[in-house]
Amino acid sequence: MDKTIAPSRQPILPEMYALLAALDQDVIIVSGQATDKIAWQSANLPAIKLGQNGNHAVDLDGMQLWSFPLTKAEQAEIMVHIDAVMQLLDAKPNPDWSPVENRGAQITFSPIGNEAPLAIKQAYDPDMKKRLALLASVPFDSPNLVVKIGGSTSFDYIHKDNNKGTNVQRLIDRQGWQADDCIYYGDGLFPGGNDEAVIGVIETVPVIDHLDTYHKLTAIFGN
Repeated sequence: MDKTIAPSRQPILPEMYALLAALDQDVIIVSGQATDKIAWQSANLPAIKLGQNGNHAVDLDGMQLWSFPLTKAEQAEIMVHIDAVMQLLDAKPNPDWSPVENRGAQITFSPIGNEAPLAIKQAYDPDMKKRLALLASVPFDSPNLVVKIGGSTSFDYIHKDNNKGTNVQRLIDRQGWQADDCIYYGDGLFPGGNDEAVIGVIETVPVIDHLDTYHKLTAIFGN
């Protein structure tokens, strides 16, 4: 969603909506966001929504396909790591900007705030060096959980066995599709990125942002 078909935490652009809505192909939005946020951000684009890195899935009619929430113990383990990262920050994140979002199947932490103004988010860590340095200083060593760099400022905490890759495969199997007929566009197809797990599941296309996605889609499907 963010930085792939829409600006970070912003509504989809009309031209992207029109392009995707006109496709004959099935559209699936895979995101760290909750499914209701995906619906809002995509202007209710007709799409299967795999929210929280695919750990909560709903179909075109909004009916739940599956949900894999974190346990209370797993949530507590994540919060211990977030607290350790907080100790390394030069300044505490603005509490009004929602630094920690517990979405049920995923916890997302932003050192400046998930709801920070877009310009501030874009300037914070464009090369991901800040977040990679934080993880290098305080590694997240968990038997069942993993943290991935997501969006423009965030860390996404999810279950190791329930990631975008396994959930994309789960949907393909459920729908009876062929993997060779599917293609995935993502801005996090790099080591440690939150799209990395899809590599090897289906064909992947790395993009820089939503504008890059639009240009690559129009090159195939036209405007």
